[in-house]
Amino acid sequence: MQIGKDSSLSLNELKGALLRNEHGAEFRIHDFYVNLDDATKVMVAIKEYDEEGNLMDGSCGVYLSDIKNWSIQLQRGFSDD
Repeated sequence: MQIGKDSSLSLNELKGALLRNEHGAEFRIHDFYVNLDDATKVMVAIKEYDEEGNLMDGSCGVYLSDIKNWSIQLQRGFSDD
């Protein structure tokens, strides 16, 4: 399957997706938001996995533009367990 260059999807469709950074650490997309003082920069709320493979409590925010080199695996939903 090939994805066309003009394809798009809602940011909501990315919630629950598995992210992997350049160092192999894995995260789940929890949500998206913008800070009102600069609404042009989209923030991604991500949750990290602990050593045992469980999602950690809480989330942290990273700029969407800062994770462009991370890999993503689209998945529907995730468990907060």
